[in-house]
Amino acid sequence: MTTNLNWDLDSIFPGGSQSAELADFLRRLEADVAAAEGDGPPGPLSTETETRWRDAIQQAFDLSARLSHASSFVSCLTAQDVHDEPARLLVGRLGTLGARLETHWNRLHAAAANQPDEAWNRLLADDALRPVSFLLNHYRALARRKMPPDMESLATELAADGYHAWNHLYGTLSGLKQVPFETDGQTTPLSLGQLQNKFTSHPDRAVRRKAFQTYTAAWQELAPACAMALNHQAGFRLTLYRYRGWDSVLEEPLFNNRLRRETLDAMWGVIADKSARLLDFFAAKARLLGTDRLMWYDQSAPVGNLARSLTFEEAANFIVENFRAFDPAIADFCRMAIDHRWVEAEDRPGKRAGAFCTGFPLLNQTRVFMTFGGTYDSMSTLAHELGHGYHNWAMRDLPFGARRYTMSVAETASTFNELAVTDAALRTARDDAERLSLLNQKLSDAATFMMNIRARYDFERAFFERRASGPLSEAELSALMLEAQQNAYHCALADDGYHPLFWASKLHFYITRSPFYNFPYTFGYLFSQGVYRRALAEGPAFSDRYVALLRDTGSMDTETLARTHLGVDLTRPDFWEETVDAVLSDVDIFVELANRAQ
Repeated sequence: MTTNLNWDLDSIFPGGSQSAELADFLRRLEADVAAAEGDGPPGPLSTETETRWRDAIQQAFDLSARLSHASSFVSCLTAQDVHDEPARLLVGRLGTLGARLETHWNRLHAAAANQPDEAWNRLLADDALRPVSFLLNHYRALARRKMPPDMESLATELAADGYHAWNHLYGTLSGLKQVPFETDGQTTPLSLGQLQNKFTSHPDRAVRRKAFQTYTAAWQELAPACAMALNHQAGFRLTLYRYRGWDSVLEEPLFNNRLRRETLDAMWGVIADKSARLLDFFAAKARLLGTDRLMWYDQSAPVGNLARSLTFEEAANFIVENFRAFDPAIADFCRMAIDHRWVEAEDRPGKRAGAFCTGFPLLNQTRVFMTFGGTYDSMSTLAHELGHGYHNWAMRDLPFGARRYTMSVAETASTFNELAVTDAALRTARDDAERLSLLNQKLSDAATFMMNIRARYDFERAFFERRASGPLSEAELSALMLEAQQNAYHCALADDGYHPLFWASKLHFYITRSPFYNFPYTFGYLFSQGVYRRALAEGPAFSDRYVALLRDTGSMDTETLARTHLGVDLTRPDFWEETVDAVLSDVDIFVELANRAQ
């Protein structure tokens, strides 16, 4: 039987963006949100009002689950067909509804913050609320550190046409930008994303250089608008934080990720001490590419030979078969997801770029989106996204409020899957050239998480410190970025080999919903590496512990999660040193293979 490359969306809402069932679902959801807004938070909490409080909280979770369900469906529609205009309109409609529901939750959290602790704890002892008590307490604590609810509501509403609008403007300008690019005597217009793909992965260094130069020239044209967006977004946040009485720009992202500053500092401290070992990888790779030192566009360049092509069915079977011996529960989930058409993998025009996994909480299902290109990299992407799906599957019987894990642990299962599949590919590699190519991918990832993302983090911290005194010019932003990159890369790249305009070209700096959209990636990468190493050491016995860890990601702060399920203290360097050393152990193997190849 041939594996189907197209996902099944009709079993969720038949008819896509024109679905009558979807339209009815949204009408009822909007009416119920309006009713909740009209009711407002319950009054003072007492034994007489406990039922009203419980019902109000459960109603809010129900609305959130339904909104998440609809938003996931619409995101699938816009991904599978970028020309689906009705679906794009639904995105705006759901965004407005999401802002209203967020305001309703903020008022509910603020009301909870004003209730006596004794009465509040008695309410959370209710069987219906106990499983979601962690999340409720988490946001109750945040409400006590915010402005009065009316001011917070005003800030939320103003942000839609202010703070978040700069993000939308950035996305529109960068998305519409096209640049003529000549390849093999033929000139075609390319998007900035297409140019980026050329300079990051094209095997010909001359093409990578030309693509990078064209790319940076295009971003130089967009830089004035990007600088405005970045400065005004930061100004909004700094003003909001001042009125809340927050003295650090890290307070919100750390709270959002349920992470302590001591943990973050311990992780970056170990990376600063140990990441220089990647310089041996850079030097060996530079020799393979015929240059003295790498340029920015050389970092992810392919080396070795991994030219074997795979069908989607072969990739799916490889993933399932190798997980069968490693962890049958993951293998069973992957088989089910593929056979039930939860994966969209067809390579066709009109699809958006990238890959994602999204959940449908009302059905306890997920959908994976990608474009399968017949390569090992595509197989790795499939394994990665199925890992996200397995995370959601492990939590499927939990209340919606107990499934809300943070970005810091969101990559645990996905990176775990990716590591397992890459190791399986290394074991079955035909020759040194294939092993060299696979190790190049692994170590390029390590450089991204330990150097590239460290530079982003250092840049943002420096930027906000300077922005408190006023807006920064394009030149000042580029200077800050260059300094951050040189420090994070230990000056390993060529003197003219950095990307000072990275502050403009990197979308993550403009994502307003998740401030400091950088350190959670490195944390998740290393945390998952640590979990994977435990699984290798303990074998099949770790499977149940792994599921327990995934299930608790929505009910514990990050340090408690690690202490409970791994027995480690993330605020100390020990775990990070062990994990970073394990990641960097591949450097010597790569250097040896590179020396043989020359």
